[in-house]
Amino acid sequence: MRATRFIFLSGCLGILAVQTEAAPFHLRVNDAAGKPLPCRIHLYNAAGKPLFTKGLPAWRDHFVCDGNAKLNLLAGQYRYEIERGPEYETAAGKVDLKKDGTRLVVPLKRIADLAKAGWFSGDLHIHRPLKDIPLLIRAEDLHIAPVITWWNNRNLWKGQPIPANILGELPGPRFIHAMAGEDEREGGALLYFHLNEPLAITGSTREFPSPMKFLTAARKHDGVWVDIEKPFWWDVPLWLASGRCDSIGLANNHMCRSSVYASEA
Repeated sequence: MRATRFIFLSGCLGILAVQTEAAPFHLRVNDAAGKPLPCRIHLYNAAGKPLFTKGLPAWRDHFVCDGNAKLNLLAGQYRYEIERGPEYETAAGKVDLKKDGTRLVVPLKRIADLAKAGWFSGDLHIHRPLKDIPLLIRAEDLHIAPVITWWNNRNLWKGQPIPANILGELPGPRFIHAMAGEDEREGGALLYFHLNEPLAITGSTREFPSPMKFLTAARKHDGVWVDIEKPFWWDVPLWLASGRCDSIGLANNHMCRSSVYASEA
């Protein structure tokens, strides 16, 4: 794989393009036993630009892998941060990539194992492609992952049959449910779980009909679980007073990795 580096020459009428060969970089992340460990990788070049590798799930400033990541990069210094949820220490450092290639092995240290004590981690607000979820939940060490496949006017199941089995299990144990939904409007958002098909919220405007209409309809289904997505939405007092919600998101998606998102719904 070839990469092109452009050099701008001050005072000259032109650009000198220098072809350089991209060097292979193999990053391996191990557990305490030396086995590959699924994880999230933040890799930056000298300019602070995040880097990714083809074929692996990525988002904004990171990608995830099963413990092995292979990239082709220009020789030089790079910075990395590697994480696997809050039960592992963050591994951070720098690596000098040589022209003939570099292999880096990074161990991740586990600092807690709450599943052994009967506590299982989950994420109730997942907007990611279903095909990426098995690797994503292993990389974040999640046990419970209901995936939002219908949200306002977006419905992944439109025009196609709903699978007979919308609950999947991976070793761990780890569970993926493919029918979580979200009704997010002007007054806030409600998340719906344990339904067998989407609620008929398509076509709703920012204010009409009231989310209470769909909350009432959802309560007719046995086993439904309704989560108030954040505690500071305008409609939260009404939802609480209705007595029809089951939980509320305190550690929610406005709490980002290095910042707090300050916008309304």
